[in-house]
Amino acid sequence: MCGISGVIWRAQDRPAARHEVERMNAMQFHRGPDGGGVFTDGNVALGHRRLSILDLSELGKQPMTSADGRYTITFNGEIYNYRELRGELAAAGYTFRSSTDTEVLLAAYALWGEACVSRLNGMWAFAIYDRDARTVFLSRDRFGIKPLYVVDDAQRFAFASEMKALLAAFPDLRDVNYAMLRYFLPWGSLHDGPETFFNRIESVPPAHNLIVELASGRRRSYSYWSVDPEAFARKWVGTSPVDDLDALLQSAIQLHMRADVPVGTCLSGGLDSSTIVALMSERHPEKIRTYSGLYKGREYDEEIYVDAVNRHLGCVGEGVRRQPDGDLLDDLATITWHQDTPSAGPGLYTQFNVMERASRDVKVILDGQGGDELFAGYLPYYQTRINDLFRRGGVRPYLSGYWLMAAVWKHHGTKWLNGVDDRFLVSHSRAFLARHRKRFGSTPAPQAVEPAFFHPDLAANENGAITRSLGTPYADELSNVLYNHTMTQSIPALLHYEDRNSMAFSVEARVPFLDYRIVEFAMGLDPAYKIRNTWTKWILRKVAAPRLPASVTWRRSKLGYPTPANRWIRSGRDAEHMRDLLFSRSFLERNVVTREAVEFYWREHQEGRSDRSWLLYRYATMELWFRHFIDRLEPRTARPVPGPALAATA
Repeated sequence: MCGISGVIWRAQDRPAARHEVERMNAMQFHRGPDGGGVFTDGNVALGHRRLSILDLSELGKQPMTSADGRYTITFNGEIYNYRELRGELAAAGYTFRSSTDTEVLLAAYALWGEACVSRLNGMWAFAIYDRDARTVFLSRDRFGIKPLYVVDDAQRFAFASEMKALLAAFPDLRDVNYAMLRYFLPWGSLHDGPETFFNRIESVPPAHNLIVELASGRRRSYSYWSVDPEAFARKWVGTSPVDDLDALLQSAIQLHMRADVPVGTCLSGGLDSSTIVALMSERHPEKIRTYSGLYKGREYDEEIYVDAVNRHLGCVGEGVRRQPDGDLLDDLATITWHQDTPSAGPGLYTQFNVMERASRDVKVILDGQGGDELFAGYLPYYQTRINDLFRRGGVRPYLSGYWLMAAVWKHHGTKWLNGVDDRFLVSHSRAFLARHRKRFGSTPAPQAVEPAFFHPDLAANENGAITRSLGTPYADELSNVLYNHTMTQSIPALLHYEDRNSMAFSVEARVPFLDYRIVEFAMGLDPAYKIRNTWTKWILRKVAAPRLPASVTWRRSKLGYPTPANRWIRSGRDAEHMRDLLFSRSFLERNVVTREAVEFYWREHQEGRSDRSWLLYRYATMELWFRHFIDRLEPRTARPVPGPALAATA
C-alpha cells in the first residue's frame, strides 16, 4: 500500500509537473515512508510514495517502467493472487526482474490490456502511462478499498490517493462544496458518490476504469464489475453453502496473509474479527498478534470476549486502553487531517489508537470490515427479515415471521421491532406490543422541539443538492438493504476511515471479507442463510463454531468499536474544549448551522436528556476540517515527516 499521484497538463507542450508531483509526494509521505520517486515524459508526471510489503529491495521502487520502456505504473494496493498471475504471464513469455505484485500488474496490462482488472483479486488504485498510445489508464478496485481522487479541468488532469495531496499542489482547489456539508451533517452520510467536500475534486467510483487520451484530452470511464445475484449464485453457491463459505474464507485468509513483513490483526471480540483470527491461526506457525480497543463500562466493554479468543487461539493480545485527558480535540484535529474530511462518529478515535499501537509491531493488519453488511449482522436487519417473511404470503413464512419476532422480543426487547410493518400484525399483537413497550424500555421519551438545523444561507441554497437513489436488484427487502449498505451506505465510509487511520501510521489494512469471491458468494446467497433460527450471520456462525469459544460464536450482543465519547464531552477539560470550539466565533460564523441548533444539541447532551455525542462530534470535525483545509492548509500528521517540514499554506 502506497500513495500515488500524477498530473497531465492539457497543453501538450508544457513541461511535466515535476514540482507539483513532488509536493503531492511530500504530502503523502505517511502512506509510503520507505521510498519515493517521480517519472516524467512530455506533459505527463507520475509520483509515488512506497510502503514496502512485497520484495523489500530496490527492485520494487516506483514509478516502475516495463523492460521495453512502453508502460510506466504508479500503484497503491495489493494484488493477492499475484503469484498465480505471475505463473500465467511467465508461461506467456514474460521474464520478471522482481518478486513484486507491481511488476505482475504491469505485465498483466501489457498482455491483457484494460481487461486485466477482471483477473485481479485484491485492492488497488493505479495509473499506467502508455508511451506509445499516449494514454493514461486508471483503475480502482471493485469495492473502493483503495482511494483515488481526480481533478479534471481545462488546465490539467490530476489524481492522487488523498485529497490533501491535490490541495498541496493546487491551492485553488480549496473550495468548499457546501452541498456536501448539507448532505453529510444530519446523518453522517459520505463517501457514497463521486462528490467530495471540495467542489472540483471528485472520487473515482469503485469498480471503474478511467482512460485519458493525451492527444485529444478526451476522458472516458466505465464500470468493469456489477452485481448479478443469479450469476453469483450459480458461480459460488453449491448444495452446501456452509462448506462453500468455509472454503472461500480459508482461501481469502491465505491470500491476505501474503507479505514479506510482519502481519497482525484487529480483534474486537465480535464474530467477524474473531473468525479472521481463528483462520489466521490455522495458517501461521507463530502466534498471531491481535490489537483491541478496550474501555470500561457495560455498554463498551468487550474485554471478556477478546480475552476468550486470545486464550483459545494462543494469540499475543495487545489491549489499547487510551482515553483522552484534555487532549481529545488535539487528537481529533490529527484524525481529521488524515481523513481529509469531517467524519461521522467517534469510533474513529478508537480505531486510530489501535492502528498506532499495531504499527509498533506489524506493517500489515487484517480487519473484519464487510462481515455485517454481507451476512446481516446488525440488529435492525431483524425487522427487515420479518417484513420479508410477512410479505411472502403463505402460512409457513407468516408463522416463521411471528416466531422470529417473538425470539427477537425475547432476546432484545421491542426496540428492533418498531419497524415491523403494522399491516401484517393482527390487532391483538399490536395491542400486546403497545402494552409491553414500556417494560422493555423502548418507549421514547418526549422530545423537545428542535430548532432549525441549517443556517438560512445554506438551507435556502437548493442548487446542486446531493440526492441518492437506492438500488433494488433483489426481490426481497433484506437483500436490497444489504446490497446498498455494502455498495454505498456503509462500507465505502468504513473503508475510507480504515485506509486513512491505518496509513496515518504507515500500516497496510486488509479486509478479507471483501475478497470479491466472498462478496459475490454473499450476494448470491439466499437470505435464509443470513438470518436463521433467530441468529444474525447464521452461516458465518456455523463456519466459526468449530474454531471459536461458544461464548463468542453465539453471543447476541453487538457493539463494534464502542467509544465512550458521550461521557468524555459531558465533563472535564475535554468538555470545556469542545464547548469552546463549538461556540467559537469561527464555527458560528461559517453560516452552516444555526447557533440555536448548536445550543439546543449541546444542552440536550450536557443535561443527559439525549445522547448527541455523534452530532457534536460531526460539528467538531467539521470546524477542524475548515481550520486545517480551508482557512489554511495546516498539516497535522500523526508522525513527524523527516526532512523539510510541510509548511502551512494560507
